[in-house]
Amino acid sequence: MTRRAVHKRRRAALPAKLGQAERCLEAALDARARLLANPQTNVCRVLNGAADGFDGLVIEKLGDVLVAQLHEGRLTLPVSAARQLCERVRRQLSAHAVYAKFFGRDRAAAPRETDARQRDPDPWLGEPVEAELAVLENGIRFLVRPYEGYSVGLFLEHRANRLRVRRLAAGRRVLNAFAYTCGFSVAAALGGAASTVSIDVSKRFLEWGKRNFAANGLDPDSHTFICSDILDYYRRARRQGRRFDLVILDPPTFARLRRPKRTFAIAENLDRLVAGAVELLDPDGRLLLATNHRGTPRRRLERAVAEACAGRGWEVVERPRLPADFRGDPDYAKSILVRVG
Repeated sequence: MTRRAVHKRRRAALPAKLGQAERCLEAALDARARLLANPQTNVCRVLNGAADGFDGLVIEKLGDVLVAQLHEGRLTLPVSAARQLCERVRRQLSAHAVYAKFFGRDRAAAPRETDARQRDPDPWLGEPVEAELAVLENGIRFLVRPYEGYSVGLFLEHRANRLRVRRLAAGRRVLNAFAYTCGFSVAAALGGAASTVSIDVSKRFLEWGKRNFAANGLDPDSHTFICSDILDYYRRARRQGRRFDLVILDPPTFARLRRPKRTFAIAENLDRLVAGAVELLDPDGRLLLATNHRGTPRRRLERAVAEACAGRGWEVVERPRLPADFRGDPDYAKSILVRVG
């Protein structure tokens, strides 16, 4: 077959692919209609990659802004077709802008120009928006930054878990071990927690977290924020005799730490993380343990808890399902809620 014939064949196939994409898009939007109409929540995952028929393409709604993730090596649509699809979603949801995040096969080796691309205030589609926007999740205000980089300030797969923490928190001393922008801590404080301690290695993220507290009428000075490696904090807390009634442990899959200078991998550190958390829990305490590491199944989380609780009673209270807009990809994120005796 000549090059011209191949090109003509590809052009002929494209409308059929786009027609199928349109049908998949309508099905995805229909499945999320109730969530999209919820006046207390204006964030959700509109397209969930292969689960919605769009392998390599994810679209998240953050208030009036969409963030599209395009994953190299898995994206089945041409980038131009993905852009066309994003424009369709933008118009249908009346979003002001679409910001695109291009994920290479190895994010750790991403060149500087790729990282800079994720921080461009000019959107892929639509009109520029403010650097920081307030969004709603179950009535809680969170500040997001659409062009801050790869992570915009809120991990939407934990929407139900943050609500779960809010309902559990009344009167409890809460430790948020990998706090990021302190979403779990805000939820706990709004739920009446006796105290919250937010730990993260990034001072910038903790400052962002304080702004999330203030955005909800909470005084950050009444809560504790500590810039520290969590394993170092465990040792400090033991020396100080600190105890907690609820620990949230949602570690990253991989990270490079500056102080102390080392790399962190969940596969290698899970047992130490869980053991340290359990040691700080008072009897009848709760541990919410989560991971989005595809290579760590839920049974591995439970095994880590069983080993950490040797000599103490424990039970899995709940094995939360992912929110409806994340369904269809069970390996993406897992969590368990455990009671420790």
